[in-house]
Amino acid sequence: MAERPSHVKRVQVPRACQRCKTLRRGCSEFRPCRRCIDAGFGNQCTPHAPGGAADPVQSMAELVPSRVIDYCAERFFARLYPTIPILTRDYVAHLKAVMASSSEWRLEAYCVLVAMCAQVLLQAEEPENLFPQGIIPEKNAVYGQIILDVALATHQMIPRNVKPTFNQCLLVFFLYACQARLSHHSQAFLFLREATTLFHLLRLDGVDSAFQAVASHLFWVLLISERSHAIRYRRPITLQVTPETPELDTSDHSLVGFWSLAALFRPIDTSFVALLNHEVVATPPSPDSIDYVETAVNTAIKPTLELHDTQKANLRITQLWLRVIIWKLRLRLGYLSEGARQHSLTYRYPLEVAKELTLSTRDLPIDSIKVHGVGLTEKLYDIASSVVDVLARVPIAPSSPQGLVMGASLEDDLTYIRNLITQLPSGTSTYDPLLKKQIQQTLPSTDLSPATEPP
Repeated sequence: MAERPSHVKRVQVPRACQRCKTLRRGCSEFRPCRRCIDAGFGNQCTPHAPGGAADPVQSMAELVPSRVIDYCAERFFARLYPTIPILTRDYVAHLKAVMASSSEWRLEAYCVLVAMCAQVLLQAEEPENLFPQGIIPEKNAVYGQIILDVALATHQMIPRNVKPTFNQCLLVFFLYACQARLSHHSQAFLFLREATTLFHLLRLDGVDSAFQAVASHLFWVLLISERSHAIRYRRPITLQVTPETPELDTSDHSLVGFWSLAALFRPIDTSFVALLNHEVVATPPSPDSIDYVETAVNTAIKPTLELHDTQKANLRITQLWLRVIIWKLRLRLGYLSEGARQHSLTYRYPLEVAKELTLSTRDLPIDSIKVHGVGLTEKLYDIASSVVDVLARVPIAPSSPQGLVMGASLEDDLTYIRNLITQLPSGTSTYDPLLKKQIQQTLPSTDLSPATEPP
């Protein structure tokens, strides 16, 4: 009797992730899959590969192909580079070359570019719009969240070294920026602290000389981000300006806005943040030390600079916000006086800030403000909140010089700022309701509803 021919049994490789396979639920081809994302387990969504682990680089390449990276890189340079110049076209080309090689750093390089794409989609693009040219089937915000979850999961897979790499610092900063854009404040702080810690451990002399400037830019971006975050959320800071700090190359005219932003935050040092955080300090604060910070903030932006609209928006609003922060600190320390000749030492000063804010932002496209994310929304809210407090507690006499200048338009300025907030990220969902509640409690007889027309 002839033997029957043997047939090789086909082995079907499961397409489901490990979690969906365990739960016996339907899964998608994206990693992380939608089911894991909805359940809050995006960082635990791993392939089910009984015959061996799937190549994470290949998985990312399927989800974020090179054409997506190319598009997002162009959008980064057009929209985000003037404020966070932490990538150059040469460095993007370098990362793409590494990820196409067999180097052990290819996963890290690819993850940096994926995280950059996530920030572009979440911050620089309209969330409900479809990705252009039919590259992907998802809307910007949805796809941005999906690839952010991939970057987060991959970040957990990358080995931690005693000597971190520059790309690890870059990756963690992009993860911080994405979490900040999504208003995940605790997660954002964790990644920001990780990024600054990695930079402390990073040896700049070990960075390729061709990319030393990018590393220097990252230091200042981290310093700006950390100090801004510290003021907004009462956190400590870790990066200081020392003799070893990378110098600001003011000869590069394309980065004058960035250097001005760095100059705004340079005087916000450890001692100033300690005062804001109510720390018990050995040396009592002095008015002179606060005067020094104020002078540095006021002179950080040169009026003759040629700036992009996005740089103008960030610099003008941030400078005025820092003035209000300094004013609030002086108020708490008892340094204000109604009869002071210097306006910033009077109780009414936020009203002047609101007037200047109105005049200095009316000529800016709303997109130039929106691109900075929730950070500028929070700063505008801080200014508006201080204005409400002043209006509730300090009467404006029409016969006074300040009253003649501002009295008739104070409510208009506040309405303008509130209307601006409603057009920005998290404005209608978070900050305008907070401002509305404050107005109802402190100025119940005042109608300050935001206008329906854009400013």
